[in-house]
Amino acid sequence: RGMVLATLVVLVLMSVLSWFVIGARAWALLNLRRQVAQFRHSFVAHRELSAAAEALRAHVALPHFKLLVAVLKELARDPGGDLNPDMDNVERTMRRAAEPLVEDLESGLGLLGTVASAAPFIGLFGTVWGIMMAFGDLSDTGSILQTVAPHIAQALVATAVGLLAAIPAVIAYNVLGRMVQSMVTDLDGFGLELLNHLTRRSREPPEGDFDAA
Repeated sequence: RGMVLATLVVLVLMSVLSWFVIGARAWALLNLRRQVAQFRHSFVAHRELSAAAEALRAHVALPHFKLLVAVLKELARDPGGDLNPDMDNVERTMRRAAEPLVEDLESGLGLLGTVASAAPFIGLFGTVWGIMMAFGDLSDTGSILQTVAPHIAQALVATAVGLLAAIPAVIAYNVLGRMVQSMVTDLDGFGLELLNHLTRRSREPPEGDFDAA
């Protein structure tokens, strides 16, 4: 029965780990969504990107702030600055900066997906192994089926535990996945806002450039 017990231990560990990830990621994403709402609300009050970055340093851990900083660094390298930036370079910079940010948002989802897909099969393996051993004992000892039935029932527990580990992981994977996708969409929208801001700034006439009356 050692294999069945080992299977149960693995499933319990997977369940505990998945619940830890569920709690940690749910709290982090909910907190992130609240901070992003504050960041976006405050950002629109600033006309200059550099001024916005300076005023919003309290949100330095947000992916939106990191994207803003990446754009400002690119503008600092661009001779045209934010008045005449190379928009192609800015877009490439934003794509490069966004990739690791999206990966950070998706952290933990891979583990939940693994638990959701693997736990039922691990539980089934434990059940099949236990049933094989139970019927092996029956053939060796010649005992009646009632003697082996309790061992079969114990083996079936592995399948139940596998499902108990997988079902919360599946639900959390879908719910957290939607939250992450919403955050990624918002990050993309913020990137478009930055591009629109730079485009408008580049089209503004220089200060002091007035038509003669």
